[in-house]
Amino acid sequence: MIKTCKIIALCSVVLVSALTFGCGKKTEQVVKITGSRTMGPVLGILAESYKTHHNAAIEIQEKGSLKGITSLLEGKCDIASSSVKMPAPQLFEAQKRGIVLKEYIIAYDIIIPIVHPSNTIKNIFQGQLADMYSGLIKDWKGIEGKPGSVIVVDRDEFSGTRLFMNERFFESATVVEGSRKIKLDADVVAYVAKHPTAVGYISKRNMSNNVKALSVNGFNATLENIEKGYYPLYRELYLYVNEKSGRGGVKAFIDYCMGKTGQELLEKNGFIAVSRLTRPAR
Repeated sequence: MIKTCKIIALCSVVLVSALTFGCGKKTEQVVKITGSRTMGPVLGILAESYKTHHNAAIEIQEKGSLKGITSLLEGKCDIASSSVKMPAPQLFEAQKRGIVLKEYIIAYDIIIPIVHPSNTIKNIFQGQLADMYSGLIKDWKGIEGKPGSVIVVDRDEFSGTRLFMNERFFESATVVEGSRKIKLDADVVAYVAKHPTAVGYISKRNMSNNVKALSVNGFNATLENIEKGYYPLYRELYLYVNEKSGRGGVKAFIDYCMGKTGQELLEKNGFIAVSRLTRPAR
């Protein structure tokens, strides 16, 4: 009987200790980010840095900017990352759902056209690039290059980069029939590196020695040329939140991205810090 009482007492102590420990432990908040494949890898670096100082878990899904925005409107994520400003149809959908959105520009990105290293072309004019993607220019000899059919490498339908280029620079939602639809910058680089007559576009941070970057309108893709208004292919990078839920850990992470450490990490990993570009994107 005495032995039984001792066992019961011991179990009670263990149970009380477990309950006390459970009550004292703070629940880890999970912040879900869905969207841009361009921004995803760097947001991952920011998340790891952020977690070293905060009791928070950051989950990042790289599904494309437009899927990220849809996920936010459906309440499936806390933050939508987007490499293009939210399109009008999605803004209208947010209004229909009674969602008030908050927009944050956390950095800028430079886009560069790329070709195979053997391509003799070094510069392309914005109109020529647009004409290649619309199908008006079908052969490199059309811009005084070595004869060969232009292979247009485009992005998939969920890509913010594709939407941005089509609306801002190509002025057309229709890309030439037969274009290659590729999801990631790394895969665009790999394809262009293997096809001498291909042309594509990527974020400058993903540039590789396996391909050649073209200047645009006679200017290289530098911060100085962007600030002077010479180089046109650059854009804002956005985070979107639902105002009702964009508080607490969600707002804390955004503040971290926009703070000194976050901005330094964004620039270290190939983007342009907000404070560094005095000439805003159009």
